[in-house]
Amino acid sequence: MKKRNLFEIVIILACLIGVGVYHFTRPDLDEMVGQMIMTGFHGDGENQNPEEFATVLNQIEQGKIGGVILFDVDVSGLLAQGYDIVEAKKQIFSSNIKNVTQVKKLTTTLQSAAPRKLLIAIDQEGGNIQRLKPEHGFAPIPSAVEMAKTTPEQTYHVAYDLGNRLADLGINVDFAPLLDVNVNPDSPAIGAKERSFSENPDVVTKFAGAFANGLADAKIAYSYKHFPGHGSAGADTHAGLTDVTKTYQEYELSPWRDLLKDASPYTMVMVAHIVNQNIDTLPASLSKKTIQMIRDMGFNGVVVSDDMDMGAIANEYGIETAIQMAIDAGNDILVFGNNLTFDKNRGSDVNATIVKMVNEGKISKSRIRESYRRIMKMKQKLR
Repeated sequence: MKKRNLFEIVIILACLIGVGVYHFTRPDLDEMVGQMIMTGFHGDGENQNPEEFATVLNQIEQGKIGGVILFDVDVSGLLAQGYDIVEAKKQIFSSNIKNVTQVKKLTTTLQSAAPRKLLIAIDQEGGNIQRLKPEHGFAPIPSAVEMAKTTPEQTYHVAYDLGNRLADLGINVDFAPLLDVNVNPDSPAIGAKERSFSENPDVVTKFAGAFANGLADAKIAYSYKHFPGHGSAGADTHAGLTDVTKTYQEYELSPWRDLLKDASPYTMVMVAHIVNQNIDTLPASLSKKTIQMIRDMGFNGVVVSDDMDMGAIANEYGIETAIQMAIDAGNDILVFGNNLTFDKNRGSDVNATIVKMVNEGKISKSRIRESYRRIMKMKQKLR
């Protein structure tokens, strides 16, 4: 038998160790799938809904979900009491948020349970859409309309201060700002709520870009929304399918083209549930053709769905079909707000559904791995 010199032995050992390390650190399928799932949950980390809160902690610990989203109002509870969805959203019916001290404790508990960094998200746009409300002791944020009356520099500072406050609370994702152009000022989901910066796409680009830069400099992930543009919609996708084919304007893509080509590592893109038959007959969030437009604009980061529990998707397609279509279309993270309807096992059930589809060949494992890599790359940049 040929004698091996010391150098050869070292190389062989290094290779063997390398194989071992790769084997033990390579993520399992359900772990990769878990990173693609973000859910809402019940509980405040103290004494409210302890059973439901224990369940979500268990899902986090097991890697079944890679992110959570916080809400200040439990809409599902109010809907069960007979409120319609519009009235339910106006009520204060506690879900995850009570006050500053409680939110800090909550996020610490959530993050401590995670085997890898957990995305803890919130919708904190300003104005009518801020889950961290002044009445609970949080600093107010002006609406997009109000910010657009100032300067991009002032908007940057609003967002930078917000980002630092979010980080102090343990929140690392803000689903803001909107790139929706205010085509229809009476749009129930956008214009009527003063969520768009302007009817002028150039103004939207300047102010949304400034807001995004403020969050990025605070090392908070943010999400431009709602691609390819929700500003002309005459209905709200929370309730059902919304078609903008006849009202959509080509210039609504302008802010996206301008901002996605130089996107920061903290950027995500949220895709709307609207139907625009000028692009595809499917809702944008389920359309491979629509999401490919984002990639063609030069964006290589994380694409995230709007809430998969919204009526536009849940009522029209059913959960399993929608999940398969959303992943095939190119979404990296699927959001299940778990707030319009509630199921404490939502995260683990969705995970099992996706894993089953991969094992059956309905979704490719390479597609899962692609999203996993994008998500983990972004997570490395967060505080």
